[in-house]
Amino acid sequence: MFKKWKWFITILLVAAVMLVIRLEDQGVVDTPVRKLVTTSADLTYLSELGQSWLNQEKETIMVSSDVGQTELLTFANAKAFKEGFLLQYDVGLPVYAGQNGLVVFTGHTKYTGKTMTINYEDGTTVSYGMLDSLAQLPYTPIQTNDLIGMKEAGQLYLAIKKGDTHYDLEQMVQWLEMTETNEN
Repeated sequence: MFKKWKWFITILLVAAVMLVIRLEDQGVVDTPVRKLVTTSADLTYLSELGQSWLNQEKETIMVSSDVGQTELLTFANAKAFKEGFLLQYDVGLPVYAGQNGLVVFTGHTKYTGKTMTINYEDGTTVSYGMLDSLAQLPYTPIQTNDLIGMKEAGQLYLAIKKGDTHYDLEQMVQWLEMTETNEN
């Protein structure tokens, strides 16, 4: 009988922490819950623990089509923002890695919301911000066409830096086109 209660209490704790974090993300709660749960590994552990208890397994669907940066080139307009650009999209889109690299940051920032930063093999560092979901964890090696995250219709933040140089809009478009050319 005690095992059932322990299981139930743990599920409630996980659900409560995840709910409070969502409320914190929406600005409803001022308590810095993310600081209390100290690392993304803690959150990942709690999430995986809750999913395993609820028998919700992650499902992988294999597809065979050319994916990549092409959809990122379909933005309706762009405006400068911080070190990058806000790209406007009329429809949602998946965001894929342009080449092999290493995820160096995955998290939430004040100005760009859910953000992922990747150091690519060509020496560029690319930050994808204002994503609606993230598909990779920090310090994860990625391959060309690995899913980075999803973006619903609206603005996507994109900043590309090589060395000390931040790319302007023309350089950014050229880099996206180059990564698309290298995929085919």
